[in-house]
Amino acid sequence: MNRGVILHKLSEFDCTARSKNSGIFVSLVDNKFNCVKDEDFISFFKKNKFSRAVLLKPACDEFKIINHFNSAVSVLETPFRFENESHLNIFYIHYFLEIILQDQPNLPCASQESSRLVNLVRKIATTDATVLINGPTGSGKEVLSSLIHAFSNRQNNPFVALNCAAIPDQMLESILFGHEKGAFTGAVQANKGLVRAADTGTILLDEISEMPLNLQSKLLRVIQEKQVLPIGASTEAEVDVRILATTNRNMFDEVKLGNFREDLFYRLNVFPLNNLSLAERIDDLIPIVAHMLFKSYNETGENLSITEDALIALKQHSWPGNVRELDNIVQRAKILSLGDKITLADLIFDNHELGEQPNTADILAAKFKSSSTGEVVQ
Repeated sequence: MNRGVILHKLSEFDCTARSKNSGIFVSLVDNKFNCVKDEDFISFFKKNKFSRAVLLKPACDEFKIINHFNSAVSVLETPFRFENESHLNIFYIHYFLEIILQDQPNLPCASQESSRLVNLVRKIATTDATVLINGPTGSGKEVLSSLIHAFSNRQNNPFVALNCAAIPDQMLESILFGHEKGAFTGAVQANKGLVRAADTGTILLDEISEMPLNLQSKLLRVIQEKQVLPIGASTEAEVDVRILATTNRNMFDEVKLGNFREDLFYRLNVFPLNNLSLAERIDDLIPIVAHMLFKSYNETGENLSITEDALIALKQHSWPGNVRELDNIVQRAKILSLGDKITLADLIFDNHELGEQPNTADILAAKFKSSSTGEVVQ
C-alpha cells in the first residue's frame, strides 16, 4: 500500500466527515510531530472549529493511542511503513479508520462485494421499502439491518429487534403484536408489543422463516394496512413502522414446501439483500478484526495489536462459523494473550485439524506455565 493510495483513502474520509458537518480533521503527521507544542496546529484546529482531530503517526516504535485536550485530539502511533505491503499495515490503516468513524455508522469492510453492498444499503435506507436480508448464520445480517436504520430518516426513532426462533410460538404473538389486560390467563396488564414499540422507527424480524404460519397473516396486515390487532382487542391500532427481516434459508423453497406464506414473502422481498459468508469476502477479515479490537479498547482501555503471522493464519482459515466464529476466536485470543499483541499461539480455532474440540482451559494453563518458566509455547 503506497503513500498515494493511503492519502487518497484518508482524504475521502476527511471529505465525508466535512460533508456531514461532523467537524473531524484527519491527517498523516511526521513521527516527531507534537500536537501539544505545535502552536500552528492548535491555532488551525480552533480557527476551523473542529470537534475532533485524528492523526496517524507512522514509523513509531509502538502501537498505541494517545489522547490530548480531553480526547479532542487522538494520535495513533504505529510501526507503519509506507513501503511495506504487509497484512499488519492494512490492520493499522483500518484501526485508524475505526478511530475516525467511532461515532458514525460503520460496516468494516475492504472487499468489492461488501463495498457494493454498503452502497446498496445507503440507497435503500433513504426509502421505507421492506428489506429481506438473506445470508448464512453468523455472517452479520443483524449488523446490516442496524446500518439500514442508522442511514435512514428514522435513525433517531426506535430500532427494535426480535429473534423469531428464540421465542416459543405461544408467546410470540403477544410479544410481537401485544395484548389487552385479561386477554388470557396471566395477562394482568396490557402490553403494546414490539411492533407498536417500534412505531415511527424500525423493527427487525430476525430469522423470519421461523415465524408460525398463523402469525404470518397478522404480519402481512401490518405491512399492507399499517395496522396491528393486539390479542383481546376489538379494534386495530395504527402503526408506522419499517420492517426488516433476515433469514438463512432459501425462502423460495420454504414457500414451495408450505412453510411460509407466498403473499407475505413477496411483501417482505421488496428489496432483497444477500450477505456473503466471510470466506467469500475474506478481504473484510482484517477490517473486522480492527473493528473488534478497537471496540475492545473503547470498552476496557486495553490497546491490543496483532502480529503478521496471526493475521495470515486468520485469512487462511475456512470460517465455517463466519463472523460469529471470528468474534469467538478474537475473544479467546484476548484472554490468552500475555502481552500487548495477539500472536499466532493465541489463536484457538474450533475445527481442529484432527477434529478434536479445543480445550481452552488446558491451553491457557500451559501458556501461563510457560510464561512463568520462560518457555515458549507454539
